[in-house]
Amino acid sequence: MAARVLVVDRSAATRDAVAELLGARAEVAWVAPADAAAQLRAHAYDAILLDADPPPTSALVRELGATGARVVLIAAADGPALAHACGAADAVARPFAAAELVLRVAQYAAGPAPAAPAPPDKRRPRKSDVIIGTGPWVKALYDRIAMVAVTDATVAISGESGTGKELVARTIHNSSPRVDAPFVVVNCAAIPEALLEDELFGHVRGAFTDATRDREGLLAAAHTGTLFLDEIGELPLALQAKLLRVLQNHEFRRLGEDTDRRVDVRIITATNRDLEQLVAAGAFRQDLYYRVHVFPLHLPPLRDRPDDVPLLVHHFVTKYRARLGKPIEAVSPAALARLAGYAFPGNVRELENKLQQAMVVAAGSIVEADDLSLPAPAAAHVDLSRPFRDLKQEAIDAFERAYLTELIRVHQGNLAAAARAAGMDRKNLWALAVRHGLR
Repeated sequence: MAARVLVVDRSAATRDAVAELLGARAEVAWVAPADAAAQLRAHAYDAILLDADPPPTSALVRELGATGARVVLIAAADGPALAHACGAADAVARPFAAAELVLRVAQYAAGPAPAAPAPPDKRRPRKSDVIIGTGPWVKALYDRIAMVAVTDATVAISGESGTGKELVARTIHNSSPRVDAPFVVVNCAAIPEALLEDELFGHVRGAFTDATRDREGLLAAAHTGTLFLDEIGELPLALQAKLLRVLQNHEFRRLGEDTDRRVDVRIITATNRDLEQLVAAGAFRQDLYYRVHVFPLHLPPLRDRPDDVPLLVHHFVTKYRARLGKPIEAVSPAALARLAGYAFPGNVRELENKLQQAMVVAAGSIVEADDLSLPAPAAAHVDLSRPFRDLKQEAIDAFERAYLTELIRVHQGNLAAAARAAGMDRKNLWALAVRHGLR
């Protein structure tokens, strides 16, 4: 069923742009801000796209969200921080990208048609998978996803462990014409080399001693869908040649079989290693490298995007408090500052793990700094080629932005209450928030 989306904006042209990009995925209506309340009393919607110029109040967002619709702000680059501060579920930037609209808006259909449960190894896409971040890197990533999702081009995702490579692969699959077909994940580093060929290609009865029946491999399970090869740099050379044949001819052969099989599959790969170095060392086939590296995407480590930490913390608190059965409402400014100041070598996955631990330990409704199980701060690398004043200001700016984002969120946009809690003059707090783009 198509999602029902209401665009609350001064211009009806916004509705037209959204409707064109979402196509049959959504039924898009428009209303001027002054008439939004009346429209919501008369009709039900799954998602509301709310213009964030001027910034909406927390009260307005709560009023719109009380209808059960997901409120998504239409904002500039600071949209996620603004959504975080006023209580909106998400934000989307102008100019719109089809992939971003689909993932943040159109997936929230009220009544999707029931489907038979997929086998566990087919790993159906989860509707909760949304890339969380702020700043130009997220917009650029969504723009590139929008370019490639509608094609069958092979995508190569690179980035450190824990940066969300599988999430990006799922986003591409969810935004592609193959969305209703299987999404199959193969971790090339987690399966022993002796078993990996059988896992991928399958076998026929009698192919080896324990082969008592025919077995379909994960490649066949992904037919008409997407095969995600995680850590492809760990793929043995013998299997690299077989994968190359799949990419070139769309054919493969099960172990012990005499005939080829055709397969219609889109392949996405990911690695935290430098494939060019592996090619130079003879550990990765150059011809396969060119086949998989058609459309590269790179994910930055969390330490290079500290402004995303408050958004991720809010997301994980909301995600896990019900599962853990704990009434956690927020993370204290001191705890948030400590999280923002940690390098997280394990990236987003490590942040998620550490925050879950802290939520379990927390005695009250607020996660405090002492609840965090973080190692002692390591000596940071100092770029001595840059002036002391510049480096100091960067550290101050990162702390101030993280502190203000969480402070304003906890107090639901009430600057007077936030200023009292921070021991600051309200005008000074407002000026600081404006300077950091929190509006």
